[in-house]
Amino acid sequence: MAEPGEGFRRYFSDFGGKAYLDCAAQGPFPRETSEAIRQALRLKEHPEEVHPEIFEELPARARAAAARLIGCSPASITLGTGASHGLNVAALGLPLRRGDEVLMAQGEFPAVVHPFLNLEAAGVSVRFVPPSSGRIVEAEDLIRAIGPQTRAVAVSLVTFNTGYRIDVAAIGDACRERGLFFVVDGAQGIGAIDFRVADHPIDVLAVSGYKWLFAPYGTGFSYVSPRVLDRMRVAHVNWQTVEGATQLNRPFDPTLKFRDGACRFDTPETASFLNLTGFAASVEFLNRVRVSTVEAHAARLLDRLLLGVATTPLRPASDVRPKRRSTILALEAGSLDATRRIWRRLLERGVVVSLRDNLIRVAPNIYNTPQDIDRFLESASA
Repeated sequence: MAEPGEGFRRYFSDFGGKAYLDCAAQGPFPRETSEAIRQALRLKEHPEEVHPEIFEELPARARAAAARLIGCSPASITLGTGASHGLNVAALGLPLRRGDEVLMAQGEFPAVVHPFLNLEAAGVSVRFVPPSSGRIVEAEDLIRAIGPQTRAVAVSLVTFNTGYRIDVAAIGDACRERGLFFVVDGAQGIGAIDFRVADHPIDVLAVSGYKWLFAPYGTGFSYVSPRVLDRMRVAHVNWQTVEGATQLNRPFDPTLKFRDGACRFDTPETASFLNLTGFAASVEFLNRVRVSTVEAHAARLLDRLLLGVATTPLRPASDVRPKRRSTILALEAGSLDATRRIWRRLLERGVVVSLRDNLIRVAPNIYNTPQDIDRFLESASA
């Protein structure tokens, strides 16, 4: 593979001449993913070329790629439409009962919050923990807030607004000690920071495909720990994950027995040619690149940004301590209006970043160069 920056540009589009620093919103397709999807498109144009084996082989290929990415067995991977799929698998599947409480951070991303709020009619409550200081809820805040009714803790590995990387190992250890379930939204972390799920006591890890995995919108995967797999209810049945159901030339057996592993939670129509072909191609590409390469290159670019930001009206709003930082950096000016003006000016000058929680969010990847950062600084200073 090429070196990050200019060397990796050839694997992606030219972004229309813009400095694209917004991977936390949409990750671009590598060129090989686009080609794979074009080949998959032919299968719908020419269904006579579709072989039945694809319905088994394509999910197996995608599952293997996802498992390699986070260092687990393919049997622990369920394929879905994004992080929301995995978060709903957790909310609807974990044995939460009336009177139980789910703990999460104040300001948590809606995709984490709403599946558990949906359990209120069943008597399960959600309690939000405020930060003990500043704007960031830390692991210690959540651990201290665990109470007698707490049955589960749900967090984002990396927060969507500031890029804060929470100490999931500390929270997971606290959950294990107390017999609690631990659910993690990895949408803004997996594919961007080097992460091995075996090193963390996590029960369900939900991941989106369309951000840091460079995959299509409407793809993703989740890890389900063997510790909880057989304790979880399958809320939505995908008939293709039931033993014997795909053997259509045999008499129908009405017995409901799921296949082994987390595939029982797969979204229906898992082997969607266009989406899953693109997902598998992108995750395989990322595995060749190595997530550690992404993380190191993004860190160098954000270090450059942090050094230069003093020449602009902006200041960091993120926690930049080594263990708490991610590949997202949030910046703000002296006022909300000033922050919004700078954000609009950046867009006008071809620097693509997001405004999240009234913060300018910068999220580079391997295709970005130091010149992209310099362009950001020049535009923010103008």
